[in-house]
This record gives sequence, C-alpha cells and structure tokens, in this order.
Amino acid sequence: MTMQDRYIIVVKTMLGQGMPMTLKLIGACLLFSLLIGIVFGTIRSLKIPVVDQILGLYAVVCRGIPTIIVLLFFYATLVRGTQFWISVLSISLVEGAYMMEIVKGGFLSVDKGQWEAAKALNLPLIHTIVYIVLPQVMLVTIPALIGQIVMLVKGTSVAATIGCMDVLRRAQLLLPKYSYPLEIYAYILVIFFIMCHFLTWLGKRLERTVVKRIMGDKYV
Repeated sequence: MTMQDRYIIVVKTMLGQGMPMTLKLIGACLLFSLLIGIVFGTIRSLKIPVVDQILGLYAVVCRGIPTIIVLLFFYATLVRGTQFWISVLSISLVEGAYMMEIVKGGFLSVDKGQWEAAKALNLPLIHTIVYIVLPQVMLVTIPALIGQIVMLVKGTSVAATIGCMDVLRRAQLLLPKYSYPLEIYAYILVIFFIMCHFLTWLGKRLERTVVKRIMGDKYV
C-alpha cells in the first residue's frame, strides 16, 4: 500500500467519520460545562447556607476524581444511556466543577461597591447579577475559562474508552487492519494540537484585550 493510499484511508476514516463526532462532543460538553460553571458559580457567590456546602462538596469530589473514572462509573450505571451522552454527562460534570470555581473567583474580584450601588438603587438581586455583576465576572474570567476549555478539549479523548466513535476511537479501529500505528497516532496528535493551540492563542488575545480594557494601553 502506497503512502498516498494510507493517507486517504486515514483522512477518510478519522476526519470524515470521527471528526464530526469529536466536534459534536466538544460542543455539547462546552455548552453544559459553561452552563454548570456560570449557574453554580453564581449561586456559590451568594453563599446560601447548605446549598453552598453541597456545591463545595461537588467541587471537591469532581476535582479529586479522574475524568475517566467518572466516565466508567456512569457507563456502568446508566445502562440505557448512549456512549455519546454518557461522555457528555461525565466530562461536563467534571469540567463544570472547575469552571464553577473560576466563576466564583470572578465574583470575588468584583468591587463590593457595585453591589452596594445596585442595592441603593433598589435593583432586584437577579437584575444586579445579570446586568451589572455577571458581565464584569465574565470579562475577568475569560482567560481562565479559555484555559479550562483547552483542558476540556483534551479531556474529550477519554470518550473513546467506552466506544464513543470520535476521532480517537476511529483511529483505534484502524490499527488491527493497518500496521502503521505511529502514523495514525501522529495524525491524532496533530489534530488535537491544532485545536488546543488555536484556543490557547485565542485565550492570549482575549487576555490582552481584557487587560487593555481594564488597565489601559500601557499595560498591554
């Protein structure tokens, strides 16, 4: 088999069949992780008794257990779930815990005067959070969130362990048929490097934009 034939097989199998599933997995995990992080991070910032302790325990548990262990636990527990949605659930819960702590830290960075000013104007709490505080929190936490999103993208590769037909699983299925594992895994390396490097570059650009907006041009 020529190099060109091998290249065509790899591209057709991994990119044509596996990449759409990988992008779909990343998109779903990103959506639910951000939702968990923003909602629960906001709730934690309010320091509601009992609720704050429960969310704190959730953060400790999810941050202390490898994602693959969480994935295998739900795969053994949710017998009716598909590999895709079990992967989304597992990765989103773990990554959401990290994002929750990032968002919580963002709330702590907001000047208390913002809350006091909103209270003086008799603004409802929900309006204060949504229209005044949360936009500032997201502005400050964008670089950290981008870094966590990079970790999420790399973490989605664990879905292959339960048979989710992503780009890595497609590559694994090629191995018994073709005896060139180095080339196959090299393609995987390049694919994930490109995605993660782009997100890292984007994070740096956003970080400079945030610093410029908050502190002025001389700090950029």
